[in-house]
Amino acid sequence: MFLPVLLDTLVVALIAATALLLAKQNRRPRFALLFLVVYAVARTVNRLPSPEALGLHPEGLAYNWVGHLFMVAWVLIVVRIGPLWAKDIGLTLSQRSGTVLPAILVTLGVIVFKGGIALLTSGGPPDDLMTERLLFQITMPALAQELVYSGALLSLMLVALGGKRVDQQFDWTLPVVLAVVVTALSHGITFGLQYDPGLQFRITAFLVPFMGKLVYGWLRLSTGSLLFPILAFSLSNLAVLLLPYLLG
Repeated sequence: MFLPVLLDTLVVALIAATALLLAKQNRRPRFALLFLVVYAVARTVNRLPSPEALGLHPEGLAYNWVGHLFMVAWVLIVVRIGPLWAKDIGLTLSQRSGTVLPAILVTLGVIVFKGGIALLTSGGPPDDLMTERLLFQITMPALAQELVYSGALLSLMLVALGGKRVDQQFDWTLPVVLAVVVTALSHGITFGLQYDPGLQFRITAFLVPFMGKLVYGWLRLSTGSLLFPILAFSLSNLAVLLLPYLLG
């Protein structure tokens, strides 16, 4: 369980160290260290032994609710005891002036794009659409992943590289790219899967989150809130599930 987390945390550590070396001034290494801690713990709690083994899995449920809820709880703990406030990681409904309309248009574009890809690549409507699958896909992945990656990790690396929390005036290109790469790595590096027990790097599993997180990172920093990244993630997942079912 811990070997893949250790391996990809080492990769992320090398990336973070390189980013710190590239930063020109006001580097804050302790925030980079906290970045690695948040990443490693989030990855670990999401890969805990099966909920059945822990006695936490409600009977009849098939998806990893427990691991994702642990990720959410971990971020909230970091906010409660760490150096960042809730607003620093985007936990606010307030949107920056002039950003709502562009964010709505981008969110609609994400929904249309992902829904269209799902229609084009599906082999027809699914045999069934479980209520649990629907509820899980429109809540847990967006909430947990955006809190961790577009929220805590992006903000921590922004500060580590000299920014002032989430500051539009700061050149956030490097922190965003770093957070996006880290997110994609967490999907692309696999180890110990039933169908492939070895260590693998899957390029397609890396590229899809990479492209998505670039958009979600832009939404996060342009609006100052996680609201639109979470909405774009959730509603596009809903479109991916429902469009082939309704129109396939």
